[in-house]
Amino acid sequence: MESIFVSIASYRDNELDRTITDCLAKAAHPGRLVFGINWQHDNHDFFEQLYDRQCKVIDTDYRKSRGACWARHEAQKLYAGEDYVLQIDSHMRFVHGWDLICIDGITHLQQRANRKVIISNLMPSYDPEDDQNLPQRYLTYKLGPFNEAGSIQLKASILSHPPRERFSPGYSISAAFLFSIGDLYRDVLIDPDLYFEGEEISYAVRAYTHGYDIYHCHYPIVYHYYLRKPDRKHWDDHGDWGNRSITAKNRMRSLLMGSGEAPDLGPYGLGTLRSLKEYELAASVDFKNRTVRDADAPPLLSGREGIRSKLSSGKIGTAQIDPFSYCNVKCWYCPVRYDPQPVDARRHMPIGLFEKIIADLCRERDGGGLVAPGFDFIYTAHYNEILLYRHLAQMLEVLRRYGLRSMILTNGIALVRKKVDLVAEYDDVIGGQVCINISAFERDRWIENTVGENGAKTASKNARFHRTMDNIEYAVKKLGGVSIHLNEPDPEEAEKQAGIARRMFPSVDVRMIHNLSDRAGMLHDRGVLSNQDEIERKCSGKARIVGCANTFTGIDGRHFGWLHVNALGKAILCCNDYYFDYAFGDLESNSLREVWLSEGHVDAIEKSFLEICRKCSMAVWE
Repeated sequence: MESIFVSIASYRDNELDRTITDCLAKAAHPGRLVFGINWQHDNHDFFEQLYDRQCKVIDTDYRKSRGACWARHEAQKLYAGEDYVLQIDSHMRFVHGWDLICIDGITHLQQRANRKVIISNLMPSYDPEDDQNLPQRYLTYKLGPFNEAGSIQLKASILSHPPRERFSPGYSISAAFLFSIGDLYRDVLIDPDLYFEGEEISYAVRAYTHGYDIYHCHYPIVYHYYLRKPDRKHWDDHGDWGNRSITAKNRMRSLLMGSGEAPDLGPYGLGTLRSLKEYELAASVDFKNRTVRDADAPPLLSGREGIRSKLSSGKIGTAQIDPFSYCNVKCWYCPVRYDPQPVDARRHMPIGLFEKIIADLCRERDGGGLVAPGFDFIYTAHYNEILLYRHLAQMLEVLRRYGLRSMILTNGIALVRKKVDLVAEYDDVIGGQVCINISAFERDRWIENTVGENGAKTASKNARFHRTMDNIEYAVKKLGGVSIHLNEPDPEEAEKQAGIARRMFPSVDVRMIHNLSDRAGMLHDRGVLSNQDEIERKCSGKARIVGCANTFTGIDGRHFGWLHVNALGKAILCCNDYYFDYAFGDLESNSLREVWLSEGHVDAIEKSFLEICRKCSMAVWE
């Protein structure tokens, strides 16, 4: 009987044992399965199934984990020549006879003159509390737009009727469900230095250039648990995740765009049977120009009707809610230094209004409405210092009550012991994730860049610097996920300041941010920094703006995938809308649905495409 190697990378996942059990129970021939599991866990985890004779296990202390791709790479080493490979996540459910469906599918697709075939696609979701009633949903797939980092990902849509064909050609994979001949694991090794973003498109392109054809199945084979609210993720436990993510994105761009950021990809480069250009032509993708053409789709955003359609059919993936529109410093790279913040918004949002907005978002999510089912995180930054918010403790309590997470973005001055201790109390909400935005660790340079124009005496500025360094030191000792964003466009100076930071705080993840935003031209007009060359390159030969690339994988751009709210409870267009010129609704007196689907929202988007977006380097042009 043909064998199947089932590769699972599991990180502190309470669903692992039930996934293995369901995989065996639903297989037509469970004896053919051999599991290879990288089990990343703490000492309190125990799954009897892992010691079954069909399971090969890499027993890993979760604190030594290097991320999902590293874990998949290690699990891949357990492959021992089985006929087929199935790569899945550790939170899955299966249809009955899934093994026969996959093998029969491969056999059928191989009749199209290529034995190198992959079946991979996104999956419907399941509820662990009700996993006996799996939904019969039919999905179709396409490549989504590029995000800011240069990654693209599969996007799925639900069909009302089953399609005539079970499989269709595709050009990306889902790392959570991939079935192929065993040779795939010999031919295309998983890059352990990728982290999360870019994993799937990189592997898909590499497989394609090794001669593999990718197909998507429109009928459910497996189901995936997307929310996983109770479980810790790798980035919750590892303060160095940011550096790993930067390395991964550099490798992805070097592979797909020839950026040279990672000059040596080793055995994780492209294959030789097909070229990258052949992939781009087949998939209608241009990696260097970051464009994806959907030949079957109508023209993107054709006027107001197109905007209305996308608002009603898309999903809000995350939110940026600013409950306190005031900052206590004037950093050189921020508009606050050069233009006062709007006076009417310098207020503390009532906690009741904050909770109303959160409740609205969760109600839409849980009811299958405007908010994506995976929504579980909000940001609380908009040119402000969130630690000064009068209702900070109540805000964290609201997020805990609704099962949401956030992080603290701070300049460090207000990161006093009392606030650090409060953040530590809400580890389930913040997870120790405190990101310190700063430009220098030399006293005089820090003063010049941060508080140099506030009129204080020299002794006061010096004391402020030393208190800030003391604050960071205490936070590093108390919290597990402190990171530093060093905002310095000059690479040589950035290296110098980063070196000082790493000597002062050796356990902290220090990231150098060279590509700073000119905030839709505000800082360009002031002669501070400019993105105009990049904008001219992106819009050359293009006629109009159709969206925004400033987002994360799986979430649409700022117009359609994010909810932005200022301290007044007004919905605004994006983080570059400094003066709230594109406000389109009041969430204090109206519901999220009323505001999101309003004509005012359509007006704001249409206006932005003609105005502010044309001055922004994140605009998507067509």
